[in-house]
Amino acid sequence: MTVLVAGERWERLRDAASLVPGLPAGTLRAWVSRGRVRSVRVGGQAWVAVDDVLAADAARTPRRRRPPGGCGP
Repeated sequence: MTVLVAGERWERLRDAASLVPGLPAGTLRAWVSRGRVRSVRVGGQAWVAVDDVLAADAARTPRRRRPPGGCGP
């Protein structure tokens, strides 16, 4: 469920990770706890600003996966 407030889109925290393919829910929760993504609790639900989620995702550096075996080349 998306809500518009003063021209900004807000999404429930539990649904917001699905807006960005490959974004782990734990990463989004960490961004909220660090203040990178604005959030507000209303009626027992946590809501996040969609623009903040997209901006934080665009600013993150992708992690490299380790090759099989856990060692480098």
